[in-house]
Amino acid sequence: MPPSRARPRRRPLTPATMAGVLSLILPTCTLVRLSVSTHSVLPIAWTCLTSTVTFLLYGYDMMQARNNEWRVKETTLHVLALVGGWPGALVGMHYFQHKTRKTGFQFVFWVTVLTWQGFWWSLWTRGLRLGSNSWLT
Repeated sequence: MPPSRARPRRRPLTPATMAGVLSLILPTCTLVRLSVSTHSVLPIAWTCLTSTVTFLLYGYDMMQARNNEWRVKETTLHVLALVGGWPGALVGMHYFQHKTRKTGFQFVFWVTVLTWQGFWWSLWTRGLRLGSNSWLT
């Protein structure tokens, strides 16, 4: 008899997940607009790089937690989110179902997301001038 496969894990759509999906709209639009305006892909590349590293660290930390091994510091995860990896952290939390029940961790994470939303909003409304060489006022 062939070995049985593990059932896929259920990843529920929670209000936090929906808020996370909605929080990706403004940065995506702003990054595309910024890239078109400045002809530079560096902001997109930075966001993708930091998000990928953050996502992978969430997965690594979850694996370490399951194996009762040395863990990634929460401060490290917060710093990576703060420097631009919060989309990867958001996806990592949902995909790995990791750090979703720690209220203190979630509070700091969502403050980081709101801070970034403020940055993207200010860039969208005041700092980004399409057609000019300067994208910050």
